[in-house]
Parts: sequence; C-alpha cells; structure tokens
Amino acid sequence: MSKRSALVITVVASILGACTSRGTPGREATFAECTNGVDDDDDGLLDCADTTCGAHCEGGNGGGDASVPRDSGPRVDARITCDAPLDVVFVIDVSTSMREEAERLRTGVESIWNAAQDLTSNTQFGLVVFVDDAVAVNGCSPFASIASLQSELMRWRDFCASNRSPSSDLQNTDCTENSLDALHLAATTCPWRAGATRVIVHVTDDTFAERPQRLSDAVTVQHTYAEVASELVTRELRVGAFAVPGAGEPCGAGSSPDVGRGFHAPFGAMPSLPMQTRGRAYDLRAVRSGSLDMAASITELLADEYCTLF
Repeated sequence: MSKRSALVITVVASILGACTSRGTPGREATFAECTNGVDDDDDGLLDCADTTCGAHCEGGNGGGDASVPRDSGPRVDARITCDAPLDVVFVIDVSTSMREEAERLRTGVESIWNAAQDLTSNTQFGLVVFVDDAVAVNGCSPFASIASLQSELMRWRDFCASNRSPSSDLQNTDCTENSLDALHLAATTCPWRAGATRVIVHVTDDTFAERPQRLSDAVTVQHTYAEVASELVTRELRVGAFAVPGAGEPCGAGSSPDVGRGFHAPFGAMPSLPMQTRGRAYDLRAVRSGSLDMAASITELLADEYCTLF
C-alpha cells in the first residue's frame, strides 16, 4: 500500500470515528454531541430531537440532524427581538413658507402616534421648532397625549404667519434657516433614553448656515455641520429629513442655490446627515405635490428602524 493510500484511509477513519463517537457521558448539549448520531445522555432522544440541542438545530427541538450550520451570509439590518423604547423628536422649520407642512404633520400625527404604539407601548414624542433660532418646546419633555401634541403643532402652524423666530422674536429677513442649531438642540436637550431606538424627523424647505454666520443680520449660528453630525452619530440619532433637493423656492428674499446639501447631497466632503445616521431623505416637493404622504413615510421609517442596530 502506498503512503498516499494509507494517509487517505487514516483521514477517512478519523472522520468516521468523530461522527460516531460519544460525547461527555450523561450530556447531549454541545455541537459535537448534538451532531454525532449518538444518544449521549441515554434519554431516548437523539441529537436534534433532544431539547438540550435546540441551539444547534435549525429546526429547533424535534427537528432533523443539525449537520453543518447553514451559512446564509452576513445579516444586514437584522431585527432584534425586543421591546426597546422608541423615542421620536420632530424638528420643524416654522418659517412663513412652512405652514402647509406643519398642518400636514398636525393632521397626520395621530396615525404616526398609533403606529409607534403598535411597535411598543414604551414610546415618547418631543418637539423642537426653529427659524433663525430654535426652541425645545416644553424643554423637549415628552407629550402626554396625541391631543397635546396636536394642539402644540396647531400653535406652531399658526406661528408660521408671524415671520419671526421662536426664541428671539426677531423678524426673519432671509431665506436661510437654522437647521444646525435646531438639530444640535434636539440631540443635546431631549431626553433620549438608554436602549431606545432614537429618531429625529426634520422638516425644512430651505438651506442652513454654519457658525459664525449670522442669519437675518441678527442671529449668529452656534454650531458647525461637523459638530452636529458628531452629536447625532455619537447619540445614535437617526435622521429622517424632509427637505427640498437642488435649488430652493423663492422665499421673499431671493432663493438659495442649493437647499439639498446636507440632506439629499453631501455637505462639502462630508456625507449627508441621513446617510451618516442610517436615516432617510424625503423630497419635500413630492409631499407638497401630494405624491408622497408625509405621515405614511414617517410611519414606515419608524417601523423599519425600530429595534435594528445603528
């Protein structure tokens, strides 16, 4: 017999021996013990028929032989079975052109609230509003009821007609709004809970500026894009942004050349906020035309992101 033949026989014999060898006497729990075709614990249940082998068997207790674990490739955005809290904060532009969006949110928030409650009863909603400066409504404390949130959204819908900023009460005289300070305020002020799926719904129809630029020649922006992105990512806050791609609409003081940057497109060399935070960007023009339902889109976002890894 050649050395090659002897080697093959030795290897085959080793494999067969491993497949029929007994595990630890009185136990049938490890992968080897649950795949060797032997009733190691002498309870009359072989391999995957034994309850102690469930972790190694595709079909669970009572299934077939575990054999080799199936390789289904990497798990992408795999949902975790959980009852984690769900924290949602609306960050809404309340400048004069945003009345329609505030009203859409007010009328649709009941369906959003109910859909979130279907995911988990441990849900909370907060609100931040902004023009050239920003306000965390009620300190961003969670709303106790749908009615209280609807009432607050109605108040800010009506505020849109004032053409003023919510904190300083200064008149708004330019197109650019202060999304960055509003998002930073939401990230650092709102009571995000440990272990919660955290979502910011941001709605604006114009662009933003960075520190140290001044808005309406009166309000100095406090933060940069990079600083805000860092806060959002560090706190695992997913941003669903309803914004306008491309050039902005006339605002009474001209129009902005690119209002989609940072939302639909990169901001300089940095990816958009939705991309950095595993969120999504929605076309606000589609909402205004009626081809995109804002409430349904938010509901879908919450359902898709709930209990998934950031």
